[in-house]
Amino acid sequence: MPQQEMGQGIHTAHAQLLAEEFDIAWDCIALEHAPADDLLYGGPRKRQGTGGSSSIRGGFVPVLRQAGADARALIVAAAASGWGVDPASCRTQAGVVFHDASGGRVDYGLLAAPAAALPAPATPAPLKDPASFRLIGTSAKRLDSPAKLNGSAVYGIDVKVPGARVATLAVSPVIGGKLRRVDDTAAKALAGVRQIVVLDDLVAVVGDHMWAAKQGLEALTIEWDDGANAELDSAAIWAKLRADAATPGVEAHRKGDAAATLAAAGAARLEAAYEMPFLAHAPMEPMNCTVHVEADRCTLWTGTQAQTRARAAAAAATRSAMASHRRAGAPGGRQ
Repeated sequence: MPQQEMGQGIHTAHAQLLAEEFDIAWDCIALEHAPADDLLYGGPRKRQGTGGSSSIRGGFVPVLRQAGADARALIVAAAASGWGVDPASCRTQAGVVFHDASGGRVDYGLLAAPAAALPAPATPAPLKDPASFRLIGTSAKRLDSPAKLNGSAVYGIDVKVPGARVATLAVSPVIGGKLRRVDDTAAKALAGVRQIVVLDDLVAVVGDHMWAAKQGLEALTIEWDDGANAELDSAAIWAKLRADAATPGVEAHRKGDAAATLAAAGAARLEAAYEMPFLAHAPMEPMNCTVHVEADRCTLWTGTQAQTRARAAAAAATRSAMASHRRAGAPGGRQ
């Protein structure tokens, strides 16, 4: 599964696309996360990630359905070759190839090796007519539900690395705000607090465990400089949005005369304004990341919508750290 399951059912939907064309029983499906690889799993955008409702649009026909249909064609060809019959005289159903004229039947599993040895189809295998769909468009049992219900699902925050410490953050409450000053005297005096990291717009407390880091964060005395957005509030934002909405926009395309058509039809004009409050684009799981930096590698565990971007960020940060380490005269590991 190259995309992330974030409760939107994409692992189930992708499995349906593939299983539909491959013609395999739903209870035979098992899922496994794909590794981070833009080239193999980036799709048309050449970037592996989950967002913008792109998972189905990107995988519906050009990738998953066609892959399933091509795999099914190879399985059928392998069965037909073994029986010495025309592939067109065979049919499939729920992971089994049948040759009704002779009564032959064989499971996909027994055909995997000979099918893998065949050359890929010269032309894409035909896709199913939507009228014959048995999985696409149905409410198949979701593949992600059992692990979430029985507690076996592993989230980023569940990762425990021996010897790892925990950091908690205080970030500027205003976009664009900066840290003016921080008094960490009380925090440093607490048992289990190991380090206070001060950056431009945040303070991090590193502790032996979550309780120490949390208590250390609460013990900080922080003063923020809210900057240019100090006076910005919801009322001002809504006033600006309403004013912009009342301003004529740029005409991108004109076809016909909507007003004249409505008038000729005697239709009434209806108008309505819809306003939604600001909502946090945040997961139910607290944002978190576990990182293990060694001399020659960096390993990270995190909940992310874009695994290759997370990997690239880790690579960039560790390259910079290694370069600084070497400039200081210390030996550095390979990047």
